[in-house]
Amino acid sequence: MEEWARTWLQEQRQKGERCIEIKEIQGKPYVYRSTSVYDRTTRSPKKVSTYLGRLTKEHGLIAKGTRGAGTPTQPRSVYEHGNAALMAEELGELIPVLREAFPTCWQEIVALTVTRTAAYTPLARVGDAWGKLDNVLGITPDCDLGALSRVLTAIGSDHAAQQAVFRHLSTQAHQLVYDLSFVFSRSDIFNLGEFNNNTDNVWLRQINIALFIATDTRLPTMFRVLPGTVGDAATLIASLTESDTARTTLVLDRRTVSEANETLLRERKIPFVVLQRRNNARYATRIHLTDHFFYRKRLIRAGKREVNGLMLYLYEDADLEIEEKKTLYRLLEVGQIDRETLNQRMKRAGRILLLSSIMADPQEIYELYKSRNTVEDHFDVFKSLLLADKPYLQDATAVFGHIFTEFLCSHLYCRIQNRIEQAGLSAHLSPEELLLKLSKVYTVVSGGEKRTNEVPEQIQGVAGRLHIDIP
Repeated sequence: MEEWARTWLQEQRQKGERCIEIKEIQGKPYVYRSTSVYDRTTRSPKKVSTYLGRLTKEHGLIAKGTRGAGTPTQPRSVYEHGNAALMAEELGELIPVLREAFPTCWQEIVALTVTRTAAYTPLARVGDAWGKLDNVLGITPDCDLGALSRVLTAIGSDHAAQQAVFRHLSTQAHQLVYDLSFVFSRSDIFNLGEFNNNTDNVWLRQINIALFIATDTRLPTMFRVLPGTVGDAATLIASLTESDTARTTLVLDRRTVSEANETLLRERKIPFVVLQRRNNARYATRIHLTDHFFYRKRLIRAGKREVNGLMLYLYEDADLEIEEKKTLYRLLEVGQIDRETLNQRMKRAGRILLLSSIMADPQEIYELYKSRNTVEDHFDVFKSLLLADKPYLQDATAVFGHIFTEFLCSHLYCRIQNRIEQAGLSAHLSPEELLLKLSKVYTVVSGGEKRTNEVPEQIQGVAGRLHIDIP
């Protein structure tokens, strides 16, 4: 017990107060009145303590249920610091480019990018999400719903500003190109997309884009909205006329490439990788599985063979084979397939066939195609955001602005993903999980003073491996 507390207690006893004692709880003094009563069960006295209040050096006893005269409540705010600091650091290189390209609304663009990378955030909740984060960048964006809607329209109509950002992100490295589709409902107010079948075989209006990703950094560098319906690769090739196709590799869905398109790609000398349908005749080509590697702890056997100037890469996924065989037998049991169909499909269970114009190691081609899955998963979240924000996107330009901000989110997301992979933690940690962990590191602002709470030991370990500086 500190000397000033002991002095206070002695003064109270001199004043005639009896049965008062001080208990220290977590290093702070609390005052109790302690008496004893007879316990009939134990037939002995039993101590009973009644809490009177907290003792302070400045104000003496602050009685229970009151704050005491002269002890006004200090304003106190708590903000998520760890996740905000990481995103500010990763976005730091791009902020000057955004400031120059979009001088009137770059702060709102940053707020949209940061809040939507951290978590699923419809436009109507961006203001609340921004208010939770520590303003590490010291900016003052207008997160009012109406203001953000106008910003999206301004972004979508400024093609030159978007191109300035793309030029900064593009490098001399080769780039991967993915074709992606965004599907809308029948009641959609937009008329910029074409009607087409989606993966669920529903005839709906959709927008198609080509997304460019640098092979050296695995970061998105630009996107282009594709005109009309992407029925085959010809439409995608036409959209690349302004690009250096010698530095471009198309990573395509199997629906987009016919044999005629394969010829067109070869004539234009555009490298490509495309997944073959399971009923493709090329599966009958004999390819020996002489190689093997592990992809995310899954055993993959692989082989390759040149056919008519193109390379066929065959892969056998042991885990996928088991799952597909289970599914086929379930379909047989419920009568959805017959025994003959079962036997035919069993021969190709767990097998993946890729056609490419690139001569390379089978593992390199496999990882090249699998990178498409990461892109599609991230953009699936964007589709949900776009549908949630439809009431505030009144025209085509606002939709283009929406796609641009999502592109920036993807760029920031991939930067965080790269950081995790470089630390060797990708098997245990995703960008979403990392941002959630770091959100537990808070900044507390009280009475004009700003401080960061104590960082949990587990987060300190992760931050150390990722070289994240959290004060």
